[in-house]
Amino acid sequence: MSVEHEAKFALDDRAELEARLRRDGRLRTPWHFESNTVYDRDGELGRARRLLRLRRALGATLTFKEPASGQGRDGVKSRLERECRVDSPEAMDAILRGLGYAPRLTYEKFRSVWDFGGAALFLDIVPFGQFLEIEAAPEAIPALAASLGLDPAAAIGASYHALHRAWRAARGLAPAEDFTFEPAERDRLAKLLGCEARIPGENEC
Repeated sequence: MSVEHEAKFALDDRAELEARLRRDGRLRTPWHFESNTVYDRDGELGRARRLLRLRRALGATLTFKEPASGQGRDGVKSRLERECRVDSPEAMDAILRGLGYAPRLTYEKFRSVWDFGGAALFLDIVPFGQFLEIEAAPEAIPALAASLGLDPAAAIGASYHALHRAWRAARGLAPAEDFTFEPAERDRLAKLLGCEARIPGENEC
C-alpha cells in the first residue's frame, strides 16, 4: 500500500511540453491506449470516495483507492492505493461480478509516462482534453510545475470523472458517466502517437 499524491494541469500545447520532456526527462513508458472500467456495488464505494478499477493497457491491473488521512493540499489529490497485476482481465471481471460488483463507468485515454526531476509525469489525452499529471510529494509539485512552464496555481485535484462531468455541464450536454473515443478519433490519435489503438484481448470489429 502506498499514498499517491498527484495534481493535474490542463494543457494548451501538449506537443511543446512533450518536446521539453524528451529533452530534459526520461521516457518510462511510450504512448499507449488504456481502457478502464470502474466497479461499484449499489454505490457503496462511490459514497465512501473509494475506487475499484480494472485497467486494460500494455498489461492489466486491478487498483483500489481510498482517501488518505490528514489534511490535503489545494490542487493535489492524495489517495491510499493498492494495485496488482492481473493475468486475465476477463477472469477478474467475472470474479468482481460474482462478488456483486458491476461496471459503473468506462473511460479511455492515451498515456505516456516520464521521469522528470525525481517525479513521475503522465501525459494524458482523454476525449475531452489533454492533461499532465505530476505524481510527487505535495510540497514538490509547485516547483516541478513551474520548471515546466506551468502555473502552479492552476493545479487540479479533481478526478477525470469530475472534470468530464464539469466539461459536459459547461457545454449544456446531457450528463454521462462514460468517456470514450469515437472509433475514427481513436484511430487518428493512435496513428499520430505511433501506438496501437487496441488493447490485448479486445475483439476485432
